[in-house]
Amino acid sequence: MLHSFKGAKNIFSLFDETQQQELISSAKTVNLVPGQMLFNKDDDASHFYLVKKGQVKLFRVTPGGDEKVFHLFSPGGWIAEMAMFIPEPKYPMNAQAEVASELLKVKRETLHDIIGASPTLAASLLGFMSTKVVSLVNNIDKLTFINASQRLVLHLGHLYQMQGSIDNKVRLQAPKRVLASQLNITPETFSRILRKFKSQGYIAEKGDYIELLDIETMCEEVELTPEIF
Repeated sequence: MLHSFKGAKNIFSLFDETQQQELISSAKTVNLVPGQMLFNKDDDASHFYLVKKGQVKLFRVTPGGDEKVFHLFSPGGWIAEMAMFIPEPKYPMNAQAEVASELLKVKRETLHDIIGASPTLAASLLGFMSTKVVSLVNNIDKLTFINASQRLVLHLGHLYQMQGSIDNKVRLQAPKRVLASQLNITPETFSRILRKFKSQGYIAEKGDYIELLDIETMCEEVELTPEIF
């Protein structure tokens, strides 16, 4: 299972192989059926999880009763590891299986024991968390100060850079309803923007892939610089 750490931009990429093995060897397997809750908001955060199979969504319910999806975890994704560092930790969101899923769960105490035994690892984690905070602030800016079309184009630019796009194609990593929620766009608006971009010749859809046909004009249309791609 150690391959799940490699190249991942999460805190466990900072652990050496011995530390990674200590985490994995202490883990227990959890199996979920579709729709089953992994944990609920404000439950005691005693464990964090590695997705081995399936998909798990992280979400909150708004005061109006709407579901706000923050992330969809696929195999290799770690869930709730940051909650392990909160004093008197509680899960800040709900986690639910989208499909039949298999996970590994690790005790909070195991993580703290490993970090406590390595000052070098502890220092690296502080740097990682500082970078994470800056990234979250930037994401808040994107969701607050730019419009829905700009948010979608910025996301396409992020996927383009992250995936090392070939032939100007990017793969959407979540269902459109989930992606719309993550970008704080209603599903109807999300679909309308996609239709508009397709009709204007900026993009084409092929299954889970978006083909970027005219990046420069699309960016000009939404008043963003093409350098985001």
